[in-house]
Amino acid sequence: MHYSRQLIAIVLMSLLALPGYANEKNTYNRVSFQVTEQREVNNNEITVTMGIEHDSRDATSLADEMNQLIASAITTIKKFPSIKSSTSDYSIRPIYSRDRHLDHWRGASSIVLKSQNSKDMAAVVQKLQETMLIKTTGFSVSADRREKIQTEMIDSALKKFNARAKQVSKSMGFKKYRLVNININTSGNTPRPVYANAMASPKAMSAEIAAPSFESGYTTLNVIVSGTIEMEVTP
Repeated sequence: MHYSRQLIAIVLMSLLALPGYANEKNTYNRVSFQVTEQREVNNNEITVTMGIEHDSRDATSLADEMNQLIASAITTIKKFPSIKSSTSDYSIRPIYSRDRHLDHWRGASSIVLKSQNSKDMAAVVQKLQETMLIKTTGFSVSADRREKIQTEMIDSALKKFNARAKQVSKSMGFKKYRLVNININTSGNTPRPVYANAMASPKAMSAEIAAPSFESGYTTLNVIVSGTIEMEVTP
């Protein structure tokens, strides 16, 4: 008796599942495609990484020297409100000789600068180059500007997708279609950072340092809309 009830329950569940299964399988006149909206945008944000590297026989005096240099650099940066900064890669590590004896200590640190004001960036970098060297420079589209432009591009891409759907449907002899699914993807090929030459001691640099010149260039933003439509026969 108990077995019979279980069997009946299984049969009923199977019957209930059949309509949904049939509907899922009976899909016709579907086509998938994608459209792309592309735009070349002026980079409006510059990122510069400044680095410092010093050697000393004494770890304590080296740490004090490094800290003073970084504090001085931060004081200089604060004179330029348009510049955002953060320190990174701070380290003091032992350097050993070939016979594995401690030879000296090496201190290194970096300061990452970011701004949408290239004039201020050139000025602050010029000052910092008295004690630090440029490690990398990079250019990009700022987050707020990217968001605004990509919002416009999404609207345009969706219009393209709708127009293409109407074209496909009409060309295949259908008067109507419905959207099955759609995906929106955004991307941008941000230029790679430009690396400076191997770092030299600031003492070997000229006291008169010209301000650097920055050329921001462009970033190509892409919006890809892909999806599937199902064309319907209408009277």
